[in-house]
Amino acid sequence: MSPTPDALAALRRRSVNRILVLHGLSSFCYGMVFPFIGIHLAAQPRIGTAGVAVYYGASGLANLAVSLLLTAAVVRVPRHLLGVLGLLLWVGCFGVLTGATTLPEAGAAAVLGGAGQGAFMAAIIPIVNSLVPPEERRAVFARRYQILNATLAGGSLVAGLFLAAFSREAITWLLLVNAAGYLPVALVLVLARKVPGIAESAAAGPAPDGAAPEKAAPAFGTGMLVRASLTAALFQFGAYLFGFSQFEATAPLVADQLMGTGIGWISVMLTVNVVVIVACQRPLGKLLEKHSEERGLRLAVALWVIGFLCAGLSAFGPGPVQLTGLILYAAFFGLGECAYSCSFHPWLISKVPDRELTRASALCNSMMGIGMFFGPSAGIALIGLGDPLWVWLPLAALCGLVALTTLRRRARTAADSGATALVPAG
Repeated sequence: MSPTPDALAALRRRSVNRILVLHGLSSFCYGMVFPFIGIHLAAQPRIGTAGVAVYYGASGLANLAVSLLLTAAVVRVPRHLLGVLGLLLWVGCFGVLTGATTLPEAGAAAVLGGAGQGAFMAAIIPIVNSLVPPEERRAVFARRYQILNATLAGGSLVAGLFLAAFSREAITWLLLVNAAGYLPVALVLVLARKVPGIAESAAAGPAPDGAAPEKAAPAFGTGMLVRASLTAALFQFGAYLFGFSQFEATAPLVADQLMGTGIGWISVMLTVNVVVIVACQRPLGKLLEKHSEERGLRLAVALWVIGFLCAGLSAFGPGPVQLTGLILYAAFFGLGECAYSCSFHPWLISKVPDRELTRASALCNSMMGIGMFFGPSAGIALIGLGDPLWVWLPLAALCGLVALTTLRRRARTAADSGATALVPAG
């Protein structure tokens, strides 16, 4: 006897909750190590500071390579297996890092970690999407983002306290804890494979009376996939080039080198950003449920631009005014992240059929990686001008251009043009 629709819905909800909770646990574990990976590698005499750059460069290239292979369908792996494979590659990465003392060992860890990120990030969005009905999609993705940010910050805080009590050699133990943190997520993805997705259930259901059963639509070619998801991929590229990478890499440098705030206030900025995300994600997500995903993304960009302007205009004032501007920048950027998190992936999901979502996610992940790779270089070039105003204001203008990718909506979606039914979940 097959389960009733209500029983299936409850089963999917439990599966999604398990995924989000254990993904949050792995994020907490990663938060304990990501600020210290470079420190750990630089402390190895045969790796050094130059080796840290090699590590991150190799990791980014491996991520990009896997993402492009998946996008072009050179490699086709079922989404759950792909997610588990990505997690196991991450386990291997941090396992190798614990004993890495040479540059080749660090490079091997980087390739494992980058490939793991490319695989997991392409898989997790389609997996969650397959378990969530359309009306809950935006709320679930917003909750996921909220959980990941809160746990990442919590892990960093715990690790800071741990390393303050012990020596830096204890970073090795944190790397092992992080590696172990990926295993529960792998297990829950294996279990989720047994839960019928919404698209699967719809396909397995009986056809309406008198209607012929639907034929499976042909798979997207790479060109068709790129055309269908191009605007989303361009938005992701711009958001990470002029948004996220600037907040993570450029803003701390500007605050420290051009505005003289000191390292302590940089920590305050990051704390404010996380607090805003955790506090405002749910109410802002509820507010945006009444509006289209494109409008949510335009709001995200507008909030980021306001943040850049606050930081830039504060450069005219004395120290306390500049600190206030930086805090406002962190707060507005956090609000923008809230709007982004509940809008971007649902927008991407609406553009391609369910079975092509892994490839579309891989394409957007590759654009994210390219944006994160070039973004800090653009920010550092602006810092070279020596004036904080000429960092913040150009970034505000460039970030504003990202909203242009959301202005033109396709008259026909992939489903309308004869693909397959769009996935209901987010």
